[in-house]
Amino acid sequence: MRRRLGTALLWAGGTGVVAFAVLPLWYMLVLSFDPDPAGAGTGLVPHAFSLGSYRFLASSVFGFYPTLARSLLLSAGTTLVSLAVAIPAAYALARLPVPGRAQILAVMLAFAFFPGIVVLVPISQMLSGLGWLDRLGGIGLAQLSYTLPLAVWFLAYAFRAVPVEVEEAARVDGAGTVALVWRVVLPVARPGVAGTTALVFVASWNDFLFSSGLNRSDRSETLPVLLSKLPELGFLGGQMAAAVLMCLPVAFVVAAMLLWLSRRNDVAR
Repeated sequence: MRRRLGTALLWAGGTGVVAFAVLPLWYMLVLSFDPDPAGAGTGLVPHAFSLGSYRFLASSVFGFYPTLARSLLLSAGTTLVSLAVAIPAAYALARLPVPGRAQILAVMLAFAFFPGIVVLVPISQMLSGLGWLDRLGGIGLAQLSYTLPLAVWFLAYAFRAVPVEVEEAARVDGAGTVALVWRVVLPVARPGVAGTTALVFVASWNDFLFSSGLNRSDRSETLPVLLSKLPELGFLGGQMAAAVLMCLPVAFVVAAMLLWLSRRNDVAR
């Protein structure tokens, strides 16, 4: 009896948590397709279907879709650069006898979670001297100040979990360092690499501080900054449609990482 009661409570609690997380997203989706721009009387069950809110976002005056493309370019670039630099750095910290390795990783973790508002002014001054203010590359460079240390920290511990025997066997077979990392270490450390990739992309995608603080015009405006202006329009359907579209790239990246994780380990083949 107690076991059944515990199971029932567990299911009830799990259902409540899932509902708490999913219902706002579902209501957002329903409102985005509602023909009433104000969403008056809209419930959790859609009673009509309209693409009017999404057509509104396509307005050249509003400029939503160019901003969406700009944000995708920024986040994808920041993620790729972070991984390209973090993978060799993390492997060196995980395997080479680097003096003060634990202290270096601790400092990197501190940098990753350092309040961005504190470094916004010095980064702004540095980019201004380089002529990179109000440029997408400048915003990406600022984002690297926290995405790169975060990626190095997570990947270093993911690589340390790879058995040394696996690497030694690959070296006996004649694998060089680059081939060893690419063909052996990364596949074995796949969960850590996938999680780090998703985490870095989401951190860049959701960035508002640097995207707004380093932006001087609409030419480098990103999606979080644009969405912050939507309530001024008073168009609830357009706000919800924009929010739905902003969620899609994150869902795609997470789904891609889960698909990659579901594949068999290349080393085990």
